[in-house]
Formats: sequence, structure tokens, C-alpha cells
Amino acid sequence: MSVAPHRPAADVPGTPGRRCRARRIDPDGPRPSDLLATFFTAALAMLVAAGGAAIAHAATGDERLHWLALHLALLGGVSQLVLGAGQFFVCAFLATTPPSRRLVAVQLAVWNAGTAIVAIGVPRALDPLIDAGGGLIAAGLVLFAVGMGAMQRRSLQRTPWAVRWYQGSAACLVVGALVGVLLGRGTAWTHGSLLGAHLALNVAGWLGTAIVGTLHTYFPSLTGTLLRFPRLQGPTYLLWLGGVCELALGAAFAIDPLTAVGWLQLTAAAALLAANIAASLRARTVTLSLAGRVVALAQAFLPAGLAVALIATLVDGAAAPLLPPVRAPLAILLLAGWVGLTVAGSLLHLLAVLARVRQFLLAMPTPRPARDSALTALAGLAVATWALAQVPALGVLDTPASALRIAALLVLATRILALALRAAGAGVARPGVRAT
Repeated sequence: MSVAPHRPAADVPGTPGRRCRARRIDPDGPRPSDLLATFFTAALAMLVAAGGAAIAHAATGDERLHWLALHLALLGGVSQLVLGAGQFFVCAFLATTPPSRRLVAVQLAVWNAGTAIVAIGVPRALDPLIDAGGGLIAAGLVLFAVGMGAMQRRSLQRTPWAVRWYQGSAACLVVGALVGVLLGRGTAWTHGSLLGAHLALNVAGWLGTAIVGTLHTYFPSLTGTLLRFPRLQGPTYLLWLGGVCELALGAAFAIDPLTAVGWLQLTAAAALLAANIAASLRARTVTLSLAGRVVALAQAFLPAGLAVALIATLVDGAAAPLLPPVRAPLAILLLAGWVGLTVAGSLLHLLAVLARVRQFLLAMPTPRPARDSALTALAGLAVATWALAQVPALGVLDTPASALRIAALLVLATRILALALRAAGAGVARPGVRAT
């Protein structure tokens, strides 16, 4: 996408008779593709570190390494993908310029420092480090909001949904980080589960809200369509954030009915999102790419995980989703299936886009329906069998589930790495052309 030719503000549609100060675009300023590349580089480095911690945990059985792997993957890796992609998409939606290089550099420094400090402080129970790391993460969210606000002010367009989902997700993480600091400090809490509230705010609130919001515009672009039911976006937003708040409060204070209502509202929001996803799939005018297939598949694991959590809550109470019989399959469905595959599919697409806009001679990967369908089926089968293998009566699936999981991980990781190297080698856009 290229920047449109400059037009006087008086000529902007929808503003008859109103003159606004023209926004001058600095030809030497940062490009949206640079913003995306910077955050993705840091995020992929964190994901690699998380993989190393996971391998070390498998070799030693040290549970601290298991926590470290999750911490680096979710806060250092996936969260930075959200920060970068969120600002990239908002920049595109508002047709404006991205945050300054200085603001982006400070965001990255603060976020990665906070992630590293928490990673050191929690295993060693060092309260000052836990507090400092939590403060840096909060500062990173403030800078994220500053970047969003600056883009809104520079834009001549008014599209509130471009930033509303990200504002809601950031608000959830602010509270979730505070609860995380209390957990890291070993704060006594007898009213319910701080861990449950922390997970609700960080996973469903921060990551989930950002993913659900982005899919309303991102998935139609993958399928060459427009959002079929735009009026559903408001109810989806209210149901999702309401469900997150109810889930967090219900877990923190052990209020079973409130927790059940929270899971039910998240399920209703997922159903509304599914209506738009299905409509885009039916109306698509292009051959679905591997990225589009993986992202579409991922959305099937959201209602599956929510249904498991809701049923467990209704049968055994608010704490049931955190207990061993339910916790493992639920985490696999929501984290590996929904969040993980959505992120993997998005990386497959955005890294290809990044290479394309940095070097116009490169073509987007050509869809190969038979191969792409097989790879997508492999990924879906890997997650499904992994979740089923956690059920005691289906323990026989453990070995084939492990084999499928390793195969799917290798295939997707190899493809993502190849695209990342392609984007890194693409260089910058040709002189005289301003690419996004």
C-alpha cells in the first residue's frame, strides 16, 4: 500500500466547508514496514528464547523453566507481536504515519527490560525486581497508548474501532500486570484465586481482546472481502470485555455464578465473531492462502475451549478450569490452538507482506490448495490430539499426539523462519517510493 497523493484538507470527503491544517509527511520518517520489522524481530527473538527454556524444562523437569518459557513466549513474544501489529494496523486504518523512531525504540527498550527483569525476579522471589519489572510493563503500555493517540491526532479520518479494541486490551493488561505483581510477591489472598484473575485479564483480556478486535478487519483482508456484519462489532466488544471482567472478578472472589456468566458472555462474543469469519469465508473472491487457512482453523479452537471451561464451571465451580483435569486441555485449546495458530498464521502473512513492501520485485507466496490444506489439517490434528491426550481415558493418544505436535511445529516454524529471512534480506523500498 502506498501513501495517497497529498490533498488539501478542504477537499477531504465528509468535511464540506471545513478547512483543516494539512499534515505534511516527512519523506525520511519511519515507514509502517519498519515499525512491523522492529517489533517482529524482538518478538521472534523472545520466542526463540522461550523455545530454549521449554527444551531445558523437558530435559530437567524444573517447573521454573516451564514458567519462564510461558513468560517469554506470551509477554516477550506474542505480546510484542500485538504491540507491533496493533500499531501497524492502526496506522493503515487511519491512513497516517507511524510513531516516531524514538518512541518505538523506547517502547521496545521498556518492554523487553520489564520482561527480562520479571523473568529474573519471580523465580528468585525478589520483590524489588518484580515491582520494577511490572512498572516497566505498565510504562510500555502507556507508551503504546501514546503512539495510538498520536496517530489518531495526525489522521484526517475518524474510525474509532481502529483503536478501541487495543485500548480495551491494554486496560486489561494494566490490571492483569498488577495482579501478577501481587502473585509474584506471594501475596496472601483467601477470597478466591488471584491466578485465575491474572490469567483471565492477561490471556482473555490482553491477548484475546486484541486478537478478536484485529480479526474484524484482518480476516476480511485475508479473504479479499469486507466485514459482512459490521453492526455485530459493538455487541462483540461489549460481550467480550464484559465477560473478561466477570471472569476475573468471579475467579478472584470465588463467585461461581459470575464466573459462569463470564464464560457464557465470551462464548456469545465468539459466536458473533464466528458469524463474520464464516461470512468472509463464504464470500471470498481469492484462493485462500496458507496463512488464511491457519487463521481460520484457529478460530475453531476458541469456542471449543470456551465450551470446556463453561461446562467445567457449571459442574464443579469457578475454580474447575484451573484444576488438573481441565487445566491442561483448556490451555492447549486456547493457548496452543486459538492464540498459537492465530499468531502463526498472522506471521505467515505479515512476514510475506513485510518482504513485499520492502522490495517490490518480490511476489507474495502463491497459494497451493492441496499442500496448504494438508499442512493446515496437520496443525489442527496436532492440537486436537494433544488436547484429547490429556484426558485420562485417552492416554493412548499421547505418543501419536507428540509426533503430530513436533511435525506441525517443525513445518510451521520452518516456514515462518524462511519468511523472516526473506523479509530481512529484502532490504528497504526502492528510492522515491514510500511503502507501507
